[in-house]
Parts: sequence; C-alpha cells; structure tokens
Amino acid sequence: MRLKLSFTSDIEYITLPLHHNYAIQSMLYKNLPKFLSDFLHDMGFFYKGRPFKLFTFSKIQSEHFIPLKKSRRIKYRTPIGLFISSSVSDITKNLGETFIKKDKVVLGRNTLFLESIEIEPLPEFKEEFYIKTLSPITVYRTFENGKKYYRYYFPQEKDFNELIRKNLAKKYNIITGKEIEDFPIEIQPKNIKKVLFKYKDFPIEAYEGIFKIKTNPEMFKVVYDAGLGAKNSQGFGMIEVVSDI
Repeated sequence: MRLKLSFTSDIEYITLPLHHNYAIQSMLYKNLPKFLSDFLHDMGFFYKGRPFKLFTFSKIQSEHFIPLKKSRRIKYRTPIGLFISSSVSDITKNLGETFIKKDKVVLGRNTLFLESIEIEPLPEFKEEFYIKTLSPITVYRTFENGKKYYRYYFPQEKDFNELIRKNLAKKYNIITGKEIEDFPIEIQPKNIKKVLFKYKDFPIEAYEGIFKIKTNPEMFKVVYDAGLGAKNSQGFGMIEVVSDI
C-alpha cells in the first residue's frame, strides 16, 4: 500500500540537513506503534539471515528548495509532500492512522502539520513500463580487503541488473513464502544521473531519473510496493509509473 502525505508548517520554509534521509526515516519510526517500530528497526523480515524492512519512501516533494552549501543544509518551501510505500499493509496503515490522530509531527527540528493524506491507487501492472524514481536507486556488493568496503554499480553494468534480480527474488520470497529463480527482469536507463548521498555520514552512490523496466506483473508489484534495489528503508528505490518520457 502506498500513501501520499502533505505537510504544512507555520513558516514558509523548513530547514533540514543537506542529507536528510535519516531524519525522514526517524520520523517514520517514531510515528509507528512501538512494537512495530522496534521490530522494523531492530529486526525486520529475514531471508537466509539477511534482514529486509519491506518499506520505502520518496524524496521530499516541494515547489521550491534552496541548498545552503556553506551550512550543509537545505530549505524546502511548505507545504511539502512525501510518499511512503510498503508490501506490508500494517506498516502504511499504522503510519496513516497515527498521522491522522496527531496534532503535529516533528521532522528534524521542524514542526509540521498534516494537510492531507491519500491512498495511492495501484497502476495496472503490465510486463513493460517506464518508471521514474521518487528516490534514487542503488545496488552494491560488499568486499573485504583488510577492511570492509562497498562497490556500487552503475546501470550500464551487467552486475546492476543481476543484483536487482537477486534482491527482488529475496523480497518476493519473504512476501509470498515462495522461492523463485527464473523470471524476466531488465532495467534500461533512459535519462538518468548519478547522485551522491550520505546516510549517517556513510556515502552512498545512486541513480535517479527515467528507466525502462521489463518483468512480469507479479514481480513488478513487489518493486512498486517495496522498492527497487537496495537500502529501500533508508529512502532509496521508490519508483512511479510514467506514461510519457
């Protein structure tokens, strides 16, 4: 299930750290019931010992923003929008119910007020779509060479598609309880750019823009609900279907 939230404020612009995925994630955890927040934060859903959170969220939507590079912060004109999606309906349902009941919501150092909340209708899932990133896509492998390091892949590399496939198969297994090995999946970049993020001062390479995706409708629903690629619960891999490019 996917929610579209709009928040307003008493001031025209709110200010956040330049890299604020962690601030948004923290706000979401704080607005879940404690048992569910603790479960997602500390455990999640496991596939062969590896945890998955099965939710994702978008970048902040705003009519105007102002990067403040010297202070490493950014200002967003209110109202601001935020999309949240999950393959587990209890996550989005509880978030929606909590936001409706609360007088105010704290994001970073900003006090926000819920202006509207909508349940987004599902698109008609087909075998081929153009998609636009609502938050950038990242995939990587972890290596050890005296110390742990991460190798991020760009969309033109063969491993990018393969890592997308493996990640999607694991999510599918957790959601449905069924193993799947052979399924079509092809991601083609059409108009993209590389972006660099930091999550808790940890650097992440990702890509945003327009992609063409081919897969079966059942697998695309997993992509749509839980996110494409890795680090979805940190604000990566949320996509929307677009008809025109």
